[in-house]
Amino acid sequence: MRVCLVARRFYECNTHMQQFAEALASRGDIIDVIAARRRGSPAYEVCNGVNIFRIQYRDVDECGRFVYLFKILQFLIRAAMCIAGRHLRSSYDLIHVQPIPDVLVFSALIPKLFGVPVILDLRDLVPELWGSKFNVADKSVLFKLLRLAERCSVAFANHVIVANPIWYERVVSRSAERSKCSMIWYSPDPTVFHPGSRLHSNGRFVIMYPGTLSWHQGVDILIRAFPKIRAAIPQAEVHIYAEGTARKALEDLTELLCLGKAIQFFDIVPTAVLVDRMANCDVAVVPKRASDSFGNEAASTKISEFMAVGVPVVASRTEIESRFFDDSELCYFRSEDEEDLVRAVVTVHSDPELTARLSANATEKIRNGAHDLRQQYLELVDCLVAQKRGRSHQPQVSARTVR
Repeated sequence: MRVCLVARRFYECNTHMQQFAEALASRGDIIDVIAARRRGSPAYEVCNGVNIFRIQYRDVDECGRFVYLFKILQFLIRAAMCIAGRHLRSSYDLIHVQPIPDVLVFSALIPKLFGVPVILDLRDLVPELWGSKFNVADKSVLFKLLRLAERCSVAFANHVIVANPIWYERVVSRSAERSKCSMIWYSPDPTVFHPGSRLHSNGRFVIMYPGTLSWHQGVDILIRAFPKIRAAIPQAEVHIYAEGTARKALEDLTELLCLGKAIQFFDIVPTAVLVDRMANCDVAVVPKRASDSFGNEAASTKISEFMAVGVPVVASRTEIESRFFDDSELCYFRSEDEEDLVRAVVTVHSDPELTARLSANATEKIRNGAHDLRQQYLELVDCLVAQKRGRSHQPQVSARTVR
């Protein structure tokens, strides 16, 4: 089977795409990935049996709407040309497109015309993301146009994967029939994310945040709370492995508060490197803003990944996280409450028994999730390809798969 995965993201840092691609490659399928390119990375390489084609440089600094749209359009055209050329030389059996944006699914137009099934993988909902990123009101013309684009993208795809149950119900209510959608909750690959050997900490207490630097992520809340954290834990440091439009403002805030090297910003690194850094921190902080609808509903994949490597997590109490994790698995604080964030971090630092209990419960929670994700995805791919080939005796694609 030949499968093409498309995403305007960095493959080496995209744990979702890596997990899907390597699940297919491990059983002998031929996998091409069309992805964005970081400075210094090769245009083409093979990684764990996956062919990676990096077709466009990307800097994660798209602040303006029109610059953002222009770069997206560039990528869509290049991806469409690359996919069409490779398909005409050696036909694909399935195309899997992981936006943002959802209209990236139209890069699969030529294979689709030849009857190749297309999966649209909605890790984020574009109208809600743009509403948060660019302050777009949900009653505005732009927001309505984005919902129209979502409906068109969903109609074009043969099947839609949605990342969490809140968004599953929303997509079904406004853009797709229930029979066309599956909800597949992300679980980290245990062959990649697992407890490792801790290095000597040199007396430091390392607080870590990896991910995206956007307003809804609430990293400024952590920075503002840090002076009080350090007053209680003098050896505390914050390590931020992230890029995004808010990075300059966050660096300026760090300087304004005279925090020096106690808060360190690092560029995003490949997954293999990040896992080692995660395993050697003392606590993870995920400070999302629950008052922001996107932040309240977008599930943090990093919470599960820290749990998998055995690191306790301090997180703001959002609607989506509350659906999956309780107080026995992570240490919640009231969203956007700096004092409560300080309390949560100091509690984890001062109570080793609590830390051990949280880590043990969290690890047990997600232990079997990766197998479920892999199995659900492979069954979905096989069903779609079987339907394309006309094997009516094959089982139909499940309407909804919820972990």
